[in-house]
Amino acid sequence: MKNWYLFLLSLVAAFVLFIVLSFFYNQNTAEELELTDPIQIVLKSIEGQPMDFWEVVEQGIDEAAKEFGVQVRISGPRFEKEINRQINIINAVIAERPPLIVLAANDYKRLVDSVEKADSLGIPVITMDSGVYSDIPVSFIATNNIDAGNKAGAEMRRLISLNNRKTIAIVSHIKGTATAIDREAGVREALDGEDVSGTWFCDVDPEKAYQITMELLNNEYLGGIVALNEVAALGVARAVDERKASENVFIVGFDNAVRELAYLEEGIIKATVVQRPYNMGYLSIKTAVEYLKGKKVKSFIDTGSILITKDN
Repeated sequence: MKNWYLFLLSLVAAFVLFIVLSFFYNQNTAEELELTDPIQIVLKSIEGQPMDFWEVVEQGIDEAAKEFGVQVRISGPRFEKEINRQINIINAVIAERPPLIVLAANDYKRLVDSVEKADSLGIPVITMDSGVYSDIPVSFIATNNIDAGNKAGAEMRRLISLNNRKTIAIVSHIKGTATAIDREAGVREALDGEDVSGTWFCDVDPEKAYQITMELLNNEYLGGIVALNEVAALGVARAVDERKASENVFIVGFDNAVRELAYLEEGIIKATVVQRPYNMGYLSIKTAVEYLKGKKVKSFIDTGSILITKDN
């Protein structure tokens, strides 16, 4: 009986040792993973977009790629409004069977089919900046845009309380993109009970944002405009500046392009919500590498945002 007990004990010990060794073997194998093909990055826009934001995202991507020793390939349409073009680009990328795709989606719903296609072929997808209506992506790396919208809305609520004019307008970027949906939701939540006249979309075109604002300024009750991205903020600020209306119409924007910060210093823009695009780019590659090495990654990584004014 004693020998039988010792035999069983030795079997259990051997099994435990096997599990432990297998774990460390898998860990080591994952750590030594070498990619023969580049990680594919599909951004909202490249080259043609008049935005500092995506340039900074690419800087973060490039730095992480060097640090982690991986190759990346960046593609995307020229402009964010080219949703069909982005769909064609990601479908072409999927056909190349890359080890992983990082996607900044131009439309919350219309990119879902492509993400599902990648998943069906065993290609993991990470979304960055703007997500999709799906739980397939292994991680989403972005600003918490509802929270960021809350910050913008709360500041506008404070500003409008100081103004005799009480009507507020929202100038957004692309209808249907996740960032636009979530930021507007956050803004409206913070402005509950205030007179919000509506939302206008500039299609990430500063001239269109300018023209929209010139029309809005004809409303004698307009006291504030919340602009939901860099390009919208620049177009809105240009119009308010030209009409010399900054003492009556307060602007709260998003992002921190050089010209935006100049408008902030001049008092044309009263406040802006600053994101961390470098972190988005960097963490998208870091997370991709960790996932491909078999490590567990967070389903959502908030890269953070802060509200800045001329005073801070």
